[in-house]
Amino acid sequence: MLRFTILILLLLLPVAASASKSQGAFWRSLLIPGWGQRYAAGQGGRFFAAELALWGGYFGFERLGDIRREQYRAYAAEKAGARPAGKGGEYFDDLGFYQSRLQHNQFSRYEDGPNAKVYPLDRDSFWEWDGDTSRERYRSLRNSSTTAGRQAVFMTGLLVVNHLVSAVHAARTAGGAGDMRTTLVPIFTPGRFRASLSIVRRF
Repeated sequence: MLRFTILILLLLLPVAASASKSQGAFWRSLLIPGWGQRYAAGQGGRFFAAELALWGGYFGFERLGDIRREQYRAYAAEKAGARPAGKGGEYFDDLGFYQSRLQHNQFSRYEDGPNAKVYPLDRDSFWEWDGDTSRERYRSLRNSSTTAGRQAVFMTGLLVVNHLVSAVHAARTAGGAGDMRTTLVPIFTPGRFRASLSIVRRF
């Protein structure tokens, strides 16, 4: 996310430098919220402050997700004898739903028959919780990590909104009504596993 933002800044800087005042204000605040307002009227601190706060929230949630991830992996190793290294998300989901590898394999064979996906009977795939309380605690830690990751993604959405709102405000502050008409048209594109939001700016 940070590298992508820096790349966009470098690509759009020449555009901001060569545009008219209202356009320059728009592009400056699209790059760095508050920059266009300062360029046009010597203000814009609130947008920049919001930007700093949102980045702080993003990195905070990212860090919290990493901490919780380390915690639930270490907890599974301690309380269930699991070996988390090299395992994928499905393995960690199964750890939270089944008391042991044996229980998972039994249910899987019962539900799916010969095509059941079972864990091999080796030490690397073994786990057995010392009780339901430990398994529930593990699930809580894992859910907390997942929630923190989602909140970090939500912060990135708010960052995009802050850039767009700041850009439109900067253009209007610079007297954009006479120089250009700023229209932001959101286009929502749903997908099977994700959705994208595109913004079309009309001059």
